[in-house]
Amino acid sequence: MRQCFTLVAVLLGMSAYTQDRGWLESHARAYLDTLTSPAFHGRGYVNGGDAIAADWIGAQFERFGLKPVKKDLFQPFTFNVNSFPDSIKVSVDGQLLVPGTDFIVSAKSGSAKGSYHLVHLTIDDLLTPERRAMTMGVITGKAACIHFGSTTDQDTLAMYRAFEEELMLHGPVVKPVAGKLTWSVAREAMRHPLIEIASEALTDSSLIIDLEVTNKLLVRHQARNVLGMAKGKGKGWIVLGAHYDHLGRMGPDALFPGANDNASGVAMLLSLAEYFSKHPAKNNILFVAFAGEEAGLVGSEWCVVDRPIDWAGVKLMINLDILGTGDDGITVVNATAQQAAFDKLVGINTERQLLAQIKSRGPACNSDHCPFVKREIPSIYIYTLGGVAHYHDVLDRAETLPLTEFADVYELLKEFISSMR
Repeated sequence: MRQCFTLVAVLLGMSAYTQDRGWLESHARAYLDTLTSPAFHGRGYVNGGDAIAADWIGAQFERFGLKPVKKDLFQPFTFNVNSFPDSIKVSVDGQLLVPGTDFIVSAKSGSAKGSYHLVHLTIDDLLTPERRAMTMGVITGKAACIHFGSTTDQDTLAMYRAFEEELMLHGPVVKPVAGKLTWSVAREAMRHPLIEIASEALTDSSLIIDLEVTNKLLVRHQARNVLGMAKGKGKGWIVLGAHYDHLGRMGPDALFPGANDNASGVAMLLSLAEYFSKHPAKNNILFVAFAGEEAGLVGSEWCVVDRPIDWAGVKLMINLDILGTGDDGITVVNATAQQAAFDKLVGINTERQLLAQIKSRGPACNSDHCPFVKREIPSIYIYTLGGVAHYHDVLDRAETLPLTEFADVYELLKEFISSMR
């Protein structure tokens, strides 16, 4: 009879989990669709996309009943950021290219308008001061088309970047790119643009490039982290964070939606915030949606400096970034420094059989946990593995992001946070 009751309890638990999973996945999908919609402008710096996202996230925190830790839910700060608000047009030998697909404009680019003869350069044209001086004279009034060799050596790549920026002082720079085009955010602007073009659209025999590029450097751009607290049963703190900003728009014609990076992390943050607002944990939980991550962890750095709570009371900071897949499990960054937390995650996963694996990784300053780690605040960063690999490109869209293991990562984190004393 006891075995019968146990079996019934297990089946009821599985049924409840199945129902919760369906509810969770539909809500996560709705969050994802909203955050990546054109109305949010890629949560970047054209048309106030980041401000629109901050207001919306703040409204969700209020809806859940999260409380501010200071006067309101927002933590303002400023930084410089380069932007491209107007249409960008690039033609090679009369062939009009598609922004975001055929080309991207380097995030540090300045403005240029006109028709330019291409001067094709190799690394040999720049290796000595004498050759560089001669090259700079040759490219005056023209566009430098650079053909550097492929490499993964970091010192060589740094040398390439230095040469590119030196050339950008003299005129537009163009380079062919093999593989996918990957955009970014910059906090400064050079005098002239650098255009990265898919290699099939730009060859060493291309003659003319027509450019229409306008940048706008936003000085002291107003940004905001969004912070809300769920009161716990004790005095300790857990910080749960995810950055909501992305790359935005490269002109009105190229939208970078940022579904996996990091609308998926924000969807997880909101899902957990709603749960713990109704089911208090043993610790207080500070939920933080960071701005400015793509610009160099600016929002998380300011959050740590501004000290919304006493960091000495934080038992763990958990950073959520890129959570839209999970076919191959998750990775925990800084796991080697937070072994007890990692072991607990593995133990829960082993018992519940949620994810294919939980991989351990050492320290890496690659997301918003980093400023916390630097202040010796216990921190980990979790991201999913496998599945689609769109990153910093126009293809990182909600409709192609599967959220494969979103519900299981949610269950893992919910149980992990609930069990922390």
